[in-house]
Amino acid sequence: MANENEQQIYRGCISQQLEELELLNYIYCKPNELQLLDPSVVTDYNEYLEKSHTLPAAHLEYIIKLPIMGNSNNIDVRIELPHLYPKLEKARISVHSSLLGKLKEEYLQQEITKYLEEQQEDDTEPYIYQLLSWLQDQMEVLLKRPASEFTSNEVPVEAEASTNLERMWIYSHHIKSTTKRQELIRQARQLELSGFSRPGKPGIICIEGDSANVQEYWRSIKSLRWQKITLVRTETKQRKRRFDNFTEQLFNAEGSSNSEEGIMNMGQFIKFLDDHGSGYIKAELFGLA
Repeated sequence: MANENEQQIYRGCISQQLEELELLNYIYCKPNELQLLDPSVVTDYNEYLEKSHTLPAAHLEYIIKLPIMGNSNNIDVRIELPHLYPKLEKARISVHSSLLGKLKEEYLQQEITKYLEEQQEDDTEPYIYQLLSWLQDQMEVLLKRPASEFTSNEVPVEAEASTNLERMWIYSHHIKSTTKRQELIRQARQLELSGFSRPGKPGIICIEGDSANVQEYWRSIKSLRWQKITLVRTETKQRKRRFDNFTEQLFNAEGSSNSEEGIMNMGQFIKFLDDHGSGYIKAELFGLA
């Protein structure tokens, strides 16, 4: 992804986040109804949009005290927006309320996760207000249900969740170090993951397998020294793998050197993605239609 194109995508997402925040401030306008965890992020974002080429490190985070009909107490909804929300990353939502017991709160958190996963893949519009409206409806129904309905059997256990397949798409400014290339392969095979890495500039990694192992892989490799590395997309609860094992793929253009310095053959790369049922990701990696 060209740097200019990257900047355009980040600026578009951050602009949408600020516009959405302005709308939410208008709707949830009572004292302390909307609380920014770090108000300076708004200033940093505005400066970034006006003149800066350096993406602020902090994310936009806030808490909305969501009123529940017929109840004097509120539900605290914590919202964290990754830099690429809403185009390429999903919002991170958590809820806390004295109105709910532990099992009801766990159940509601699972329903939120399902709601976010069901957002359309091509939906690039902000959706926090819609989610909050949905949450209010869920809370009103949930509060009427007896606590006895929520047993430990109804809440998925970690052992069941860990059998889910997960897939991650990772973008790096470049992957050139031989040591780093070998480590990417070694870690994937040690954790029994499949996918591929494309060394060079840009560097691209796709990894899939047991969710816990995929998360461990990401924690491990992002601790290596990178000029820039970004988690572009996470796909949870996958039914099956798309790759048989983990390999390194160069996708070098004809006549280009057979090394990480070679020019990337975009047609060859897109065909590889299509052959593995993953053609959709080209838009998120490169901004291609």
